[in-house]
Amino acid sequence: MKAKNTSKEVVLELIRSSNTFLIMTHMRPDGDAISSSLAIFWYLQDIGKNEKFIDIVIPEYTRELGFISGIEYVKKQPTRKNYDLAILVDCTELSMLKGKEYVELADKTICIDHHEKEKFYADYNVVNVDVSSCTTIIFDIFHCLTPNFLNCIATGLISDTSLLTLNVTPEAMDIIKKLRELGVDIDEISKKLATKSDRTEELTNLVIKRGKFINDNIFCSYLLQNDLLEDEKNLTNVNHKLIIQELQKNVKFETLILLIENEAGEFKGSLRTFSDIDLNMICSELLAEGKILKGGGHSYSAGCTAVGAYEDIFKTISDAIIRKKQ
Repeated sequence: MKAKNTSKEVVLELIRSSNTFLIMTHMRPDGDAISSSLAIFWYLQDIGKNEKFIDIVIPEYTRELGFISGIEYVKKQPTRKNYDLAILVDCTELSMLKGKEYVELADKTICIDHHEKEKFYADYNVVNVDVSSCTTIIFDIFHCLTPNFLNCIATGLISDTSLLTLNVTPEAMDIIKKLRELGVDIDEISKKLATKSDRTEELTNLVIKRGKFINDNIFCSYLLQNDLLEDEKNLTNVNHKLIIQELQKNVKFETLILLIENEAGEFKGSLRTFSDIDLNMICSELLAEGKILKGGGHSYSAGCTAVGAYEDIFKTISDAIIRKKQ
C-alpha cells in the first residue's frame, strides 16, 4: 500500500527536479477538478517551467466551466510518450481517473486530493479529507500569488462548497477572506458558477417535477438517456453540480439522491446531505455488499455507480440512510 501524506517539501522538490509534466483529473470533472489542474499549471509557469513541456489532459468538460483561467491550455490527450512527473488531482480512485492508462507514461506520480481512500495508486500522495476542496490543499502547498493561480483556487473552493453553502470550514472562509484581500473577485466567480444555461434549467425543472420524497426528508429524482440530447448522452455536458445547486435552492430536503443514466445503462448517483450521516461510509458498505459498482467521497457529499431500475437503486440507498439514522 502506498502511503498518503507526503510532505510539502517532498512535493516541491519533486516538481523542482522535473521538467516534463502531465496533469490529470477524474471523469466528468467539476469546477474543483478543473481549477485544481489549472492552478498547478499556473504554479509551474510561475516557477519557470516551460509551457511546452506541460500537458493538462482533460478530454471532456461541461461548456459552463469554460470560463476558468487557463482552460485554453487544456488538451484532449497527451502529446509526449514520457513525462518526468504526473500530477493527479481530485481523484484518489484510479478507476475514476479519465485516461488512467496515461499514468504509465510518467516516471513518478503525485496524487493531491481531499477524498478518503485506504489504498493509493500514486507514488506520492497528499490527501486531506478535512478540507473543503482540492484547491484548498493546492493553495496550502504552493502559495503562488499570481492572479490566474488565485482565481483557480477560488473557483475550485466555491464550486466544491456549492457556492459556499455546503461544508464551508473555518479554513475555507479564511482562504476566501485572503483571496478577497489579494484582489480576487469572489462575487464574480460565484456568479459565473451559478449561471446556468437554458438547457440546464430545463433539466433541473424535469428533475424537480419527477422528484419524490422517501421517509419525508430524502429527495430522489433521476434523468434517463432518453431525456438527454445527443451531445449529453455521455454525461459530459450534463452539469449535475449546477442542477444540485438549483435543487438546494428550490427543494427543501435533508438528503438528496440524484441518478443520471449513462450510455452503458448504468446510473451515476450524486448524494448530498445536511444531516450527520456519513455518505462515504454508506457507499463503502453498499460497495462491500455488492449493491453498487462504485462509490465514495465525503460524509456530506458522495457519488456512486449502480445498475438496475432507478426505483430499486433509490430504495437500496435510502434504506441504508434510514438505517444509519435509527
